[in-house]
Amino acid sequence: MKPKINKNIKYILLVLCALVLLALGFFALSSCSAADKGALNSVQTLNLKIPSNSVLTVSNIRVKGFTLSWTNLSGGDYEYAIAASYNGNIDDYSTALTNGNIVLDFTSGKILNGTYKVTKQMPGKDYMIKLFARKKNTQAAEYLTGTATLPYIDDAELLGVSFDGQTGIYDDGNDAYTETYIPGTQPDGYEYTVTYQLARQCALYINGVKTEDAELKIKPGETLEVTAVNESTNAARDYEIIVKTLDNGIPIVVVNTENNKKITSKSTYLNGTLQILDSAVNPYGEGLYDGAIQIKGQGSLSSDTPKTSFSFSINDKTQILDMAPSRSWILTANYADKTLMRSYTAYELYRDMGAAFSPKLQFVDLVLNGEYIGTYNIGERVKIDPGRLDLPKIKGSNTQKITQKGKQMIIPASTDDKLTGSYVLRVSSIDNYSKTDIIFETKKINWIGGNFFAIKQPGTANLSEDAYNYISDYVNKAENSLFSDDFSDPKTGYRSYIDTSTFIDWYIVEELFKQSDANFTANVYLYKPRNGKLCMGPVWDFDNGGGNVSLNGCDDPAGWYVRNSAWFTRLFEDPAFVQEVKDRWNYVKANYFDKMFAGMDSTAALLVQSQAMNFAKWQILGDKTYQDEVDSLKSWLTARIDWMDQEINK
Repeated sequence: MKPKINKNIKYILLVLCALVLLALGFFALSSCSAADKGALNSVQTLNLKIPSNSVLTVSNIRVKGFTLSWTNLSGGDYEYAIAASYNGNIDDYSTALTNGNIVLDFTSGKILNGTYKVTKQMPGKDYMIKLFARKKNTQAAEYLTGTATLPYIDDAELLGVSFDGQTGIYDDGNDAYTETYIPGTQPDGYEYTVTYQLARQCALYINGVKTEDAELKIKPGETLEVTAVNESTNAARDYEIIVKTLDNGIPIVVVNTENNKKITSKSTYLNGTLQILDSAVNPYGEGLYDGAIQIKGQGSLSSDTPKTSFSFSINDKTQILDMAPSRSWILTANYADKTLMRSYTAYELYRDMGAAFSPKLQFVDLVLNGEYIGTYNIGERVKIDPGRLDLPKIKGSNTQKITQKGKQMIIPASTDDKLTGSYVLRVSSIDNYSKTDIIFETKKINWIGGNFFAIKQPGTANLSEDAYNYISDYVNKAENSLFSDDFSDPKTGYRSYIDTSTFIDWYIVEELFKQSDANFTANVYLYKPRNGKLCMGPVWDFDNGGGNVSLNGCDDPAGWYVRNSAWFTRLFEDPAFVQEVKDRWNYVKANYFDKMFAGMDSTAALLVQSQAMNFAKWQILGDKTYQDEVDSLKSWLTARIDWMDQEINK
């Protein structure tokens, strides 16, 4: 018969066993020796599967990087991850992953021969480095640890590189100076002359050998790896000097002005040429224009930034890429928009919603007078043309003109229904007033308030006095009916003058993006078809939308903005209009917003190379990445949709 054990004694024995196990574990942890700076021979053997004589060596320490190598970890069943941090949070793999300190995650085949060069670290910091190892498809991770102190960033520096006298584009993230050349422009055997400037006390090393040459030679398509070494402190920093074909997966637009003149005017065109080169990665295969153009500056905000937008015209209607033939085109810089896609995204949403016309844009790399300028949109202007606003045009008499009171007047081709359209109008700010603008005012949109209506079409060659009087009178009557006592009457009120469906779709897109000009101050387009009512649209210019400016609270995803503008305040006093907006909003939300977000992801993927090159030239991202900016816009739009949805569906 077995002796019985007192339950209390049994409990005490279990506790003692647990304490013994904990003590053994603590002894194993504390037995690891401290690492010397730059190399390590301590090892944590959580389950004794990493050999006890394994060594992690930190060597080749330089600004923004170091090299790791390890021994006795060559077993084929292991895979590795590396963490590096100057502020802790890498005690274990999970902690390092959560805090963003994993510089190489578990991926089979990424580490060769037990070495890995860690780059993009913060100079001037004391780093702890940990190598995590695990059996494939297991959770347990063991590690070796080491330390390294990186030199300060200005201890070793290559200050600048020029290619044939042209300043190279500097990529701070990769410490690379790049010159790109247009395919087919360099002859066989051509060599670029590379000149460089070093920081004080620094020398340039190539393949470990110091060079005294002030000039280097490099052929198209080559990459030269160099190292700047401070001969006083021995601090080293690696750079790449690259000459490559320009092909970022999008078309290349090459513009040359006559005599390489700078484009400085928004009103005076310069003669030039434009050539579109297809991408070998994502070819269009159509609309690859190559010929003469006239080009000038474009826009207001963009013209005051280093990266400028342009407007260009072609003598004959021509197809550009997959866009309908026309004479009038734009090259948009999107300088203020760090996602490069706000306008593109809004235009595509508006098009999906079934707008009569939404400007089409395509992404291109622009080279102007031999210099790479950045990622641009080439696209359509707002214009009555087949494939754009496909409406009948008003044309004045081509044969008869009279002079009245010293002014040449255009005789209308007809005074019948042709006089009713088609017209394109734009609400503009007096800050953007041009002497060529043909303008009129209403009680709500007037010069005193800082705004006006500009008649964009018909232009001066076809706008008769009768046509001017007709459209200005029509818009004033529409506004008067909107603010009349019986404004909501479906027969006698504003609905007899305006097409509410176009107002609602325009409103949803502009309010969603909280576009700061959309409160009837600037960049607001309207059009009137022949024998039709006044329509809103198309949407235009969203660089300052999507939370991109703080003006009037436009960076806040909550709060109405466009709804508080001159005409829309009144429209929302009509319960029937409110219900129409609600119904349309819910339909758009159910059918188009998911596609919009998916389109943003595919656009970011398309621009992965072009945006990197763009922001290497225009270093405006600060501490953020391009993907950070895209994610921020998506988060802002999500919050905006949620807020609007709650308010609309109260």
